[in-house]
Amino acid sequence: MRPVTASINLGALKHNLAQVKQSAPETKVVSVIKANAYGHGVLPVADALSDSDCFAVARLDEAVTLREQGIKKKIILLEGVFSIEEYLSCIELQLLPVIQSLAQFRCLQECMAQNSPGVSKKSNDLLLEYWLKLDTGMHRLGLSEDEFTYLLDNNSEFFNSTNSQCILSGIMTHFACADEPDNPVNDVQLAQFNQQYRQLIKTQSVKTDRVSPVKKSMANSAAILSIPEAHFDWLRPGIMLYGVSPFESAKPIRTGLDEQLMPVMTLSAQLMAIKKLKKGDCIGYGASWCCPEDMTIGVIAIGYGDGYPRHAAAGTPVLIHNTEVPLVGRVSMDMITVDLRPVEEKSIPLSIGDTAILWGDGLPIEYVSQKSGTIAYELLCRITQRVCFNYV
Repeated sequence: MRPVTASINLGALKHNLAQVKQSAPETKVVSVIKANAYGHGVLPVADALSDSDCFAVARLDEAVTLREQGIKKKIILLEGVFSIEEYLSCIELQLLPVIQSLAQFRCLQECMAQNSPGVSKKSNDLLLEYWLKLDTGMHRLGLSEDEFTYLLDNNSEFFNSTNSQCILSGIMTHFACADEPDNPVNDVQLAQFNQQYRQLIKTQSVKTDRVSPVKKSMANSAAILSIPEAHFDWLRPGIMLYGVSPFESAKPIRTGLDEQLMPVMTLSAQLMAIKKLKKGDCIGYGASWCCPEDMTIGVIAIGYGDGYPRHAAAGTPVLIHNTEVPLVGRVSMDMITVDLRPVEEKSIPLSIGDTAILWGDGLPIEYVSQKSGTIAYELLCRITQRVCFNYV
């Protein structure tokens, strides 16, 4: 058996969180751990990121899992919820849903009208905290300018800061182009978000000591690193927590190391065969890569069945004995083939069972994603159940 292993460096996670905090010491941090913590394993990651002020996930079932495993920290549901029953689950589990549509807001109103008396024995008990999401230019989720204005004009009593049963905790939006710091769309979104925040504050009535002012959140990983004026009250780091640069599409390519981040996942497999081939021998399905000379190739026990990218191009780097060797031939379900000549040129002996690093420590994942025509986010999230996880 030649196992594929994803080694998760929990110390690197803590280091990366510290880098986030250092970027804005007075700002709180919502650590984004959706999609099984970007493929790293949500429970160990949540434990390692215990210094976060809050967690965020995409869906209700992700939050339920965290609560069932004893995670007590506040959890924001970035997609919100879609029924009265799900709002009641938020109340029971003390989750903070994000409202990103008028339909979700009306559902919340209906939920509170029908269930507040039965859920709360004291009229001044806080039942639910929630966030509003504004669409300032991403045009995916979020309230449009007109929808936001309509909401404020027709539901001012709901946003009354003395309303103790349903508290608006904050408003958020999402950058469309934060990974391009000079893109003018960033300034447009920032200006609109600030204007809508002022509009909201005018709607609220006199604040009480019990209720904190509505908070703002806009900065994802790229904005944390490059748009300090968007830091506001809450940062929302995602990919940078896992040691990956949010600017991987930059030219020249940037890696997490360029941002003083440490890689968290190191994906490794073992050399399962070493073959001597002749000039003209062709490798793998489709015979798409042929040997330019007599040469040695290695077969590594990993493939797209483990989550390695099927479309990784010839030349994609793999690390063996601290030496980069290029991928040759097509990626198969269970194996890949590499050119071992760079290792032989160093007179390093090769053996079956030698470790091959696919990305991580010594080989930034950004190089692999670029060669595969995708982004590091996808590579991390697509690791399959065949892979053994080791937390160190």
